Amino acid sequence: MKNVFLERIRDEFLVLDGAMGTLLQEKGLSAEDLPEEWNFLRPEAVTSVHLEYLAAGAQIIETNTFGASPLKMALKGKEPFVAEANRKGVECVREAVRLFASRGGENPDGGGIIAGRKDPGGIFVAGSMGPSGKILQSDVSEKEAERSFGEQARFLAESGVDFFMVETMFDLREAELAVVTVKRETALPVFASLVFNRTKKGEFRTLFGNAPTDCAKRLTDAGAAAVGANCGLVEDYISVIREMRSATSFPLLVYPNAGMPTLKNGKTTFGQSPSELVLRLDEEIAAGASIIGGCCGTTPEYIRLVSGRVKGKKRRA
Repeated sequence: MKNVFLERIRDEFLVLDGAMGTLLQEKGLSAEDLPEEWNFLRPEAVTSVHLEYLAAGAQIIETNTFGASPLKMALKGKEPFVAEANRKGVECVREAVRLFASRGGENPDGGGIIAGRKDPGGIFVAGSMGPSGKILQSDVSEKEAERSFGEQARFLAESGVDFFMVETMFDLREAELAVVTVKRETALPVFASLVFNRTKKGEFRTLFGNAPTDCAKRLTDAGAAAVGANCGLVEDYISVIREMRSATSFPLLVYPNAGMPTLKNGKTTFGQSPSELVLRLDEEIAAGASIIGGCCGTTPEYIRLVSGRVKGKKRRA
């Protein structure tokens, strides 16, 4: 599977899934709930979200384990549930893939078999791993962070992920540490994605001041098979991906938010509709992105639109 996957990301566009939390909130997830606990408390809800993205055409499905590291779960007093959250997170994806295949891989609108296949052989499971929630070398040591990343990676690898998604990173040092640790512990491919914002000077930097070019070079040097940006505005990330492309020939991924978040009636909403967000797709591709999905606020409808445009097409050099 590893070789097939690496060949695919080198040769063609792949469609990543979209937001998990947005859809779980619609199913009753509250601000006090840990999304990762739903992997074993409400697995049918998590599975149903994965299934929606599969039906929309996603080829890469991320596990609902973004905050399931020992360090992150310890912040809520939930560290004893780390193993269960990660293992059940993979099970939820596998169950969704099984259901998708058993139903013939039909689109939700009755549009037929996705990519002409009735088997899920072109679907890949990504083990989602987010930041530790602590500042490296300030309130957490490298050794503690390394232990946390390593433990989560082992649980996910043992449960059967195809590769890892180290994502929503704000500090390049932490992202590098995560990539190196995961590669050492599992030998599976790793993607790495960071969050960027525009500075007053008009430059794009992570919260810790890392430039897109430095991130691309250092993360690929650390062993990442693909790098990119997530959890930001698409109009900003077109520029970020363009800068990354100047520093690496590796596949680049981008999965932006559905616009700026706003609080409405006590609920976080996002302003860009799927049809508005997909208007920038050609620019993302021209900048160099070949693995495309959605982050906060995005929906299966957006993934369906992306899939209809890029799925199965050959990657640009």
